[in-house]
Amino acid sequence: MSSVGIAGENVVPMGTNSQGQIYPPARTTMWYNRSAQPGQNGIAVIAGHVTYDGPDNFYNLRNVGVGSAVSVTCTNGKTVDLRVTGKESVPKTKLTTDQRVWGGSATPVVTLVTCDNTSRMINGHYLNNYVVWTRPA
Repeated sequence: MSSVGIAGENVVPMGTNSQGQIYPPARTTMWYNRSAQPGQNGIAVIAGHVTYDGPDNFYNLRNVGVGSAVSVTCTNGKTVDLRVTGKESVPKTKLTTDQRVWGGSATPVVTLVTCDNTSRMINGHYLNNYVVWTRPA
């Protein structure tokens, strides 16, 4: 995902943490393994931190423009070439039921999710997520 500043890093399949949240370790870009696989019909969810003791993998996600090219390399070696179709700051309370992220799709969609470091912070957590939607190029 070189246009996001993650050149040469694989996307690691992972599930939720003990609280049922998607929360990758620091410096890890994760594919939520209960979502569609990147490049297949459905919505694939890929997440990373914007900051974690300093800038993290998705620190530059906000800077990716609509129409930009994004390539995702999965741990199986498969690379999926994508184009950004939309981006938005979404309150975390709404993201959990947002069908644009968790719904279905008859065509491949890859959704990139991180915290929105321009949103308000309470108890050390940002109130919004920053979401980028992509489709195969």
